[in-house]
Parts: sequence; structure tokens; C-alpha cells
Amino acid sequence: MSKRYPTTRGEPRAPETQRASRILEIISKISAAPNQWTRRSLAEHYEISERQITKDLQVIRHGLRLELERQPSGGYYFKTLPRLPAVSYSLAEALAIFLAAQAGRRLAGIPHEELSAAIARLRSIMPRELQPLLQDDGAAVPPVPRNRHRERILEVLTRAIAARKSVDLVYHPASRPGERTQRRVDPYAVVPNAQSWHLIGWCHLRCAVRIFKVDRVEDVTVTDIRFTPDPEFDLNEFLTAGWGVTRGTDQPPEEIVLRFTPTAGRWVAEEQWHPTQRSEWLPDGSLEFRVTVPVTEEFARWVLHYGADCDVVAPVHLRTWLAEQARALVERYSRVNVEVGDLLVTSFQPRKEV
Repeated sequence: MSKRYPTTRGEPRAPETQRASRILEIISKISAAPNQWTRRSLAEHYEISERQITKDLQVIRHGLRLELERQPSGGYYFKTLPRLPAVSYSLAEALAIFLAAQAGRRLAGIPHEELSAAIARLRSIMPRELQPLLQDDGAAVPPVPRNRHRERILEVLTRAIAARKSVDLVYHPASRPGERTQRRVDPYAVVPNAQSWHLIGWCHLRCAVRIFKVDRVEDVTVTDIRFTPDPEFDLNEFLTAGWGVTRGTDQPPEEIVLRFTPTAGRWVAEEQWHPTQRSEWLPDGSLEFRVTVPVTEEFARWVLHYGADCDVVAPVHLRTWLAEQARALVERYSRVNVEVGDLLVTSFQPRKEV
């Protein structure tokens, strides 16, 4: 029977957390006592089969890519092992890290077992009085095949970023459905945005910094070519120059003026959407919202999301595009006997269950 690792409340951990914790302990034990721990002694210590220990050792060697070696006597040791310095946190800092880790569970792409183990460890050091606030809400992203692919691509990309090595991508551009392109990229960073991840890096094909959606990366290979990031490139400036992570090709930022109804305005005013935003409540209760960004498709669709609750004051070309979308909606839904007068002037009301 395998050991059950108690939590601070005396309850057994979830299986994936239990295994991740065991793997971390095996790394610690072999590091502290090289050549002493064999497959049999580890199996006896954890009260599991040698076959399961072999799988754990394979994760350490191939999954974590640590240089785990075995002596003729059967004892294991690490040829080299990266070491992290001991770090102490204040209670406020530890709580902030815990909440960030919990939020990370809702975004597919972060390895589930490793994150669960980190959360369990953070929870274990918290004072007993805070334990009721730190219970697992079970809101982790399920490990579906698409998420596993995303995890694999992200793992390779982050390794390349750390080593500053170029990568070769097989990429499917959104602008050309069904087409596969080969790209060599110097990876600068991966950033989350709207439930997805994006790679930002220097594209050798375009000779410019480009953004690649990770889910459109079919395959990635780390090359042996080391690169030096452009010293003039600033990731924060790059991200704040646009809306979200998408940027229009050669589109300069322009001042956009939107006017929201009182109802929608309350929602918009609550959020910090962009560093350049400025909001002002008008005498009629509406909200005037100003922001300076390129008008990209991502921004235009954000405006479209608010429907008739948002009036575009400027620029004219964005207002024209939205008017075209509204006419297209009227044409589409008028085919199913929807009253045109009710289409854009009423709020959506969900149908009640009978």
C-alpha cells in the first residue's frame, strides 16, 4: 500500500499531488545522500512497487531533464543539479504567491501536478487560523489532450527562453487557415492572454518581433543556436503599446473615444484595461472612455462585445466597421423572423426554464 501524505488537516492528498510531492522528496533524498538510495530502498521507503519508482525516476530524468545517474551498486546520484537558494517570505508575500498559484490553476498550460504540489506546500506553511481560507476550490483546468499539447509546447519554449536558444516552429497562421509555415524564432517571453498563451520573439522570416499563439504551434524544436536579445526591446513597452497582446501591422496608436450607457459604464469603470485609459462620468450618467492604442481586431471585438451599450465617438473608421457588423447582424437574424426593432435596442434576456 502506498503512503498517504497527510495535509495540515489530516486528510490524504490528491493522487497527482501525492506523486508530485514524492518525486520532489526523491530528488531531495538523492541530493542529500548520493549513491545511497537504490530503486529497492526507495520502493520500501514509500511502500510502493519498484515499477512505480522506476516511472518516478524516468520523470526526474526525462521529464525534469535532471542528470540522474546510477552506480553499478544500484545507488543513484545527480551528475549536476541546479540549486535554488533558501527563500523566506513574509505572511503577506506567501499569501500573494498562494493566490497567484491558485489563479494559475484556471489557465491551461501550467503543469497540473507540479502546480498542485506547489500549492500544497504553500498551504502547509500557513498558520492554522488561515487554513479555512486556503481550501482547494477544485477549479483546476482538466487535463484534456489540447491542454497537454499546450503544456508540452510551453515547457519546450520556457526551456529555450532560459537557455537563450533559437527554436524552429511549425506554425499555423490564423490569417491563412490550413497552411503550415516553418519559422525560426528567438523566443523572448511567453505571456497569458484571454485563456491562451502567446510567444513573443524575433521572427527570422519577418525580421521583426512577432507574436505567435501557442495553440497554433504544431511542433517546436530547440536548436543549438544561442541568441542575444535586442537590447532596445522592452517587453513592458511592447505589451502596453497595444490592446491585449495583439498588435496591428504598422498601425500607429490613436486616441479612441467611447461612450458607454450607465449600466455598461459601471462595469467598464471598475477595470484597469490599459495604462492610457481615462474615464469621465457625464451629466446624463453615461461614461466617456478614452484610450490610446492601435485599432486591432482584438480591440474592435472588445467594443462589439458591448453592443448597443457602447457608442463609438472616434475614430470614424472604427464606427464604420461596427455599423457594418450591426447591419450584417440585422440581415442574418431577420431571416429567422427576429424583429429588427428588438435586435439592438434591448438587453439579452435568457430564456427561463419551464
